[in-house]
Amino acid sequence: MNRAFDHTWLLCLVVLVTIMISTGCNYPGLRPITPEPTLPPATPSPAPTKIIPTEQSHILVPFNPVGRAQTIHDQVNKSYASQRRAYGGDEYRVGRFERPFDNAMTYLGYLDIVKSTMVRSDPSFIYVTIQVADPIASAVDYPAYYGLELDLNLDGRSRYLIRGPRPIGEEWSSDKVEVWESSSAEIPVAEVGGGIPVTGAFGFDVSLLRSGEGKDIDLAWIRMSPGLADTVEIAFKNSLVGGEKGKFVWRPFTDGAPFEPRLYDLQNSFTLEQAGSPISGEMYYPLKEVYAVDNTCRVASGYEATGREPGICAQPPPPDNPEQPQSEPGQPQLPLGHIDPGPY
Repeated sequence: MNRAFDHTWLLCLVVLVTIMISTGCNYPGLRPITPEPTLPPATPSPAPTKIIPTEQSHILVPFNPVGRAQTIHDQVNKSYASQRRAYGGDEYRVGRFERPFDNAMTYLGYLDIVKSTMVRSDPSFIYVTIQVADPIASAVDYPAYYGLELDLNLDGRSRYLIRGPRPIGEEWSSDKVEVWESSSAEIPVAEVGGGIPVTGAFGFDVSLLRSGEGKDIDLAWIRMSPGLADTVEIAFKNSLVGGEKGKFVWRPFTDGAPFEPRLYDLQNSFTLEQAGSPISGEMYYPLKEVYAVDNTCRVASGYEATGREPGICAQPPPPDNPEQPQSEPGQPQLPLGHIDPGPY
């Protein structure tokens, strides 16, 4: 019987092995390993193309002004620099500043305007020069801006402000030149303290040209006047003021603070007490918040001045020595500045 059992067990074992061999591909423990398909090496994607913004090219560049100039002379304070004071010329309430001093009353000759000229004979550009008492290069370690304001409706509220930093070369450049417009310049506003009406409720709040950006990058330019170490030249398109025959009032200025465009006119942004005074003996001497700024009286261009325009220049003959005051201490100050009218 044991023998029969052995035969039976052996037969079962043979059958089982046969079944396992015949079905091995479906048995988990004996499933053959299928190799992964071999893929071709990946082709690297090309690097993305870097698109460099295209810079706007200048179309119209100023040249050299030719023609008779309208000239305005200003009070010069170099003779009084050691005394740390200005000798007249500052009429704060009407926006006339004679403050080429820092807030420690140190004289800044590179801001002290001697005279300014305007030439309008070019068909495209109007040219302005600003001559100061000391070489422009003496401002190398200090901020210094040179510019002008333009009043188109002749009421004392300037519509445009043009300014640029101290130029370093005699080639025309629009780099960092700014042109600002006052969106409220044409809106009538009340006079403040009997002075010139404010530029507008928002100051100069619209940027037309700044850091090389604007609808017209050729709108305004600046350079050193060739061969002159103390004179800056500014050129701006006459389309800004109505073309070759446009009528406007202008005045040049220098700014060493510099003040934000929204704060102009300064006499309406700071009280006299806040601003201080450059004239020794006055109540608010010395200078406080409004310092390092100089400008002239206002000048008519493109028409004959009536004399009723706010802040307009008187027109006496040029003095022999423009550094001398036009009135004695204790006497009423005459309007400082005078013009050689030129063809306009």
